[in-house]
Amino acid sequence: MSSTTSSTTPSASPAAMDAQALITSLQQLLRGAASEIDWNQYCVLMRQLCRAEHAAVLRRVEGSDSIELSGRSSEQSNWTPLQTLPPGVDLIEKARQSRHAHAPAQAPDGQSWLVVVLALQGLPSSYLILNIKMQERTQLNELIVRALLCTNFEPAANSLQRSATPVELSGMLGLAADVMQQQAFETACLTLVNGLTTEWGLMQASLGWADRDGIKLVAVSHLDRFERNSRQSRLIEGAMAAALIQGHEVWWPEVEAGAHDAQAMAEFANEKGVERVVAVPIRNAQGITHAVLLLAFAPGGPAEPDLSHLQLSLELVEARLSDLWLRSLGPWPRLRNRLNQLSEQLFGPEHPFLKLGAVVCALLLLYALFGSWDYRVDASAQLSTDATRLISAQFDGRVDQVHASAGDMVKQGDLLVTLDTRELAQQQSELQAEMSRGETEVNKSRAEARLAETEIAQAKLDQSMAKARRIDYYLSQAQSRAPFDGVVVEGERKDLLGSPVKKGDRLFRIAKVEGLYATLMVSERQMRYITSGASGEVALLSNPQLSVPIRISSVIPVAQVKGQEGNQFMITAELLQPPLAWWRPGMTGLARIDAGRRNIAWILTHRVVDHLRMMFWW
Repeated sequence: MSSTTSSTTPSASPAAMDAQALITSLQQLLRGAASEIDWNQYCVLMRQLCRAEHAAVLRRVEGSDSIELSGRSSEQSNWTPLQTLPPGVDLIEKARQSRHAHAPAQAPDGQSWLVVVLALQGLPSSYLILNIKMQERTQLNELIVRALLCTNFEPAANSLQRSATPVELSGMLGLAADVMQQQAFETACLTLVNGLTTEWGLMQASLGWADRDGIKLVAVSHLDRFERNSRQSRLIEGAMAAALIQGHEVWWPEVEAGAHDAQAMAEFANEKGVERVVAVPIRNAQGITHAVLLLAFAPGGPAEPDLSHLQLSLELVEARLSDLWLRSLGPWPRLRNRLNQLSEQLFGPEHPFLKLGAVVCALLLLYALFGSWDYRVDASAQLSTDATRLISAQFDGRVDQVHASAGDMVKQGDLLVTLDTRELAQQQSELQAEMSRGETEVNKSRAEARLAETEIAQAKLDQSMAKARRIDYYLSQAQSRAPFDGVVVEGERKDLLGSPVKKGDRLFRIAKVEGLYATLMVSERQMRYITSGASGEVALLSNPQLSVPIRISSVIPVAQVKGQEGNQFMITAELLQPPLAWWRPGMTGLARIDAGRRNIAWILTHRVVDHLRMMFWW
């Protein structure tokens, strides 16, 4: 793109002026013909009004790509407007289509700017270029509103500007700024309708927001609260529907009698007693109507008020209102609207969710067909140890005392259980009396030299002494103690206390908290994917967030029937980290065994495919 520069001298920045004085000065410039406007002075005033560092007016020469510089204002004598236009983005073309465009850019000296380009309405191929500091990003919308209010050079607009007062222009500018400064959606909407009612002398102004179900009333002038389901609210929403459907301003009574919702606007006008009603759509940058303003003019008002300044203000405050509306929604509606906006930008306004869903499904299908995941076999797991000892009853009797229960940690030699010895003690007393009689008979027979009777008496005495030794052994075994340090894994105090037992009955099982390993139960459907030495991990039910690495050590090649779970194979796995203090033999959990990388589609469908193969196999 070539450029030719007109002979202009840089103007010094004038003294600071307030917005009303700047607008007054701009109006004086705009009253004359376009050929008589001092563009350098216009750039000076626009630069101050929009708080810009540089400003220039360019005109594209018809029939060529060359650009003429009509006027400029900058503190730097070597500044040219084209050097800060961002490469790869034709802001001038965008401004021609939508009146304004902006983008960040960087000058050759490294300085960053917000470059704003505005089309001068009524002057073909003429554009205003503003370089605004990056620090003004938060106020960019307000600054663009200011610029748009002073870039309309159309004859009709000029006639309005000649008749309009500075208060009207500055009032609309202040209203737009007030709306954008609000932090809540409800207060911003109420500020807009109240300000319009005051500035234009309206009887009532209402704002409705468009959603999936139609138009929803969100603000009524001078009413902090209103009933959304009342007859008055339904009348207002019905009157707004015409602008929502048609996408442009709808005036009553000029609306055609047969037009959609003409009856609704007529009912609203009769209800309020007004002569003129207009429904104004508020559109976003893509031209989609997001909201509708319903303005009811009091009798004696302007016959055909001009809406150009209103449209310019609404064009900028729409972005702020949309942002506040999204913030007022819950997380799921907010996400849905974000996705809807993204879909509309990518695929257009017609069925965006359907198109987005189709694209996402296609991408997921391709990923499933050509991607791969780590395939893992699920199994139930249990901590086991071979260092266990059974504590059983040494004689028939009854449990007298129980000193431990399942889950207790015990030390070597700790007393576990005591059997009732009262019957044994009685038998011991009887045997002692019997042995005394036997000794007396042996001595008497020996003294009388009766050898046969002596041998018989001695045999009976030996028998009694053997019984006594057995009773002494039982008494010594009445108390069972822990053979080593460990934990009781079987045996409940409430079940053992006072219960009769026979010799050899199991009382307790004690296990050492060492040498722990995992026993896994794998379904026979998944057994073909298990290999010795495979790695995996175990998560115990008592602490699922902890994953313990394991390695398969052996596979028991005999299936075990586990009820409804079917045949399962037992696998032993080595724990690859030292045991923690809270681990206990018998703890259960879930295990996942690595079986290599597999195709995603195969992982998701192989069980169903195997089932169908068995069902239709012949």
